[in-house]
Amino acid sequence: MITGTKYALETTRCNLCRARFYTQAPEVIAQTPKYDASCISTLALARYSMGLPMSRIEAHQAMHGIPLPDATQWDLLKKGSGHIQPILTALINEAANGELMYYDGTPNRILEHQTKGKASHTTAFISVVNEKKVHLFFTGTSTPATQVDSLLSQRTTEIPLTAMMDASSTNFPKALSASLTARFILCFCLVHGRRKFYELVPFFEKQCSFVLSIFSGVYANEAYCRNTGLSPTERLIYHQTHSAPLMEGLYHWLNKQLLYDQTEEHSGYGKAIKYMLRHWHPLTSFLRIAGAPLDNNWAERMIRIVIRHRRNSLYYRNQTGAAIGDCYMSLIYTAKENGVNPVEYLTVLQDNVESVAAHPERWFPWNYKLALNTEMAQAA
Repeated sequence: MITGTKYALETTRCNLCRARFYTQAPEVIAQTPKYDASCISTLALARYSMGLPMSRIEAHQAMHGIPLPDATQWDLLKKGSGHIQPILTALINEAANGELMYYDGTPNRILEHQTKGKASHTTAFISVVNEKKVHLFFTGTSTPATQVDSLLSQRTTEIPLTAMMDASSTNFPKALSASLTARFILCFCLVHGRRKFYELVPFFEKQCSFVLSIFSGVYANEAYCRNTGLSPTERLIYHQTHSAPLMEGLYHWLNKQLLYDQTEEHSGYGKAIKYMLRHWHPLTSFLRIAGAPLDNNWAERMIRIVIRHRRNSLYYRNQTGAAIGDCYMSLIYTAKENGVNPVEYLTVLQDNVESVAAHPERWFPWNYKLALNTEMAQAA
């Protein structure tokens, strides 16, 4: 993944006086850092996107004749994370003022917490701010609800907030301010409700197939809205016209299943029905709120990144390592989701450390090229 150039400096010795004469390295080589900024970017992608352990990277590099010990990798990544930390702090402040948020959590492993009997989690958080997508990862002992509470405490805007999550009790914020509670639009993931019926098809084929056909119709309508490029308002009207009758019919049918004892309410099928009815209002927010999503699949895809890292590397050693991983993952996937090459972006940040630290808000993935052009113009 990383290539290098080896310079061999010859040494000669006098046979009479035994004095040694050393070749001096050219000045341009002597003053050049041993590792280019792109090395940090490449290591960050390998470690925190591909999920490769540092020992595996070291072995791969050795087979190509380019030494890169795991300790050296860690030193480079730790140094680089300090350079980009101001960007992450600024992105968190930016994300707090989003108009649409998705988030979900998954268990993770931090060795120093496990030895103390503490559970660790990673929260994958997405915030849409003025059509820009901010992706954040938070790993620690805090639940997703606690992380979101901390994030929203920095919120300064008065616009309504639409939040998509699943119905787990660990996801719902507990410390919203009174003013934000009045503007907080709760959405639950429709796919989670669908999945409960899908898993029961082998046991209740006729009933579950009917429910799944309703969901298929709703998602067909959503595909039409997406493919034709409807605005949020036009999408809402389309769903109210075509999806609302489907969902209303499903609501009455599910109620009758329990009301007329068509199924045992404590069976798996009965529990799936009760889940849908209990959370019906947030599950159908897309029928009332312009721009409200149907599901939390976006956050679920982010979670896969964390799971890939966990399966390959097993755990973080301590909270410091987890924080560095979160920093790189957040910047890599914020860049990627905004159409920016992550390697190029991280390399530019490493090459402009002082400017990044002074004005991190000018170096977001969607505006860093303007800042870079300004720096180049001033240098010229």
